[in-house]
Amino acid sequence: MKIKEALKLGNRGEIEYILQKLLNKDKMFLHLNPEYQFDETEFLKIMELRKKEYPLEYIFNEVWFYGEKFYIKEGVLVPRDDTEPLIDIVKSELKHYVKQKNTLNIAEIGIGSGIISITLAKKIKANFIATDINPLAIEVTKENLKFHNVDIKLYLTNLLDKVDEKIDIIISNPPYVEEEWNFEALKYEPKEAIFAKDNGTYLLKEIVKEGIKRKVKMIICEMGYNQKEIMTKFFEENSIKDFYFYKDLSGNDRGFVVKL
Repeated sequence: MKIKEALKLGNRGEIEYILQKLLNKDKMFLHLNPEYQFDETEFLKIMELRKKEYPLEYIFNEVWFYGEKFYIKEGVLVPRDDTEPLIDIVKSELKHYVKQKNTLNIAEIGIGSGIISITLAKKIKANFIATDINPLAIEVTKENLKFHNVDIKLYLTNLLDKVDEKIDIIISNPPYVEEEWNFEALKYEPKEAIFAKDNGTYLLKEIVKEGIKRKVKMIICEMGYNQKEIMTKFFEENSIKDFYFYKDLSGNDRGFVVKL
């Protein structure tokens, strides 16, 4: 098959990425050599997987987040661009604490592939602690810690159950999709990292309760675009007065910041 023929078989940007990986060539080579012939066997296998909506990130075991490459594999949630604003919010909120030169203990609940804590650890001087209930997530995070040369203390546990350290800040991108929703596009990803009961807000509320119990300074969480009203009511019922919501790259409500 020729490069120019392959580029007609689907989304051009995606096919360019696949060809770059398979041929070990850059995009310029693809543009300058449309007649270049290659063995299409592996390419066609990948195209069949993509027709079934199998994530491209799982095929090549890599994902890009906040401009950096991370290792990923099936069984761990694929990071999305909509999580990137969480990084900016944390950086902005922690400027005050960093200026005070106090060492912060930042805990991430549900670390997944490690993209949030690792990205932050490369930008903020703090002690990072993270938990997850998925052993595979811990395994993938360890690979990313090595790749990025970052140190984070990991716990295989629910919420912060096995964590004895004093925690100053909690961050999380927990499961928050309503159990009733049936996302065909997410069928290959771990359901325990996506869905939650109580209209998707169960773990969001549990994380806030954990923060209250541990007397943390701040909680920063990603949430669903339609959960602002439910979470506002929950904050008010728990006498939380200092909170606000932030938006994602598409302008949807995507997370909250609670200050205790």
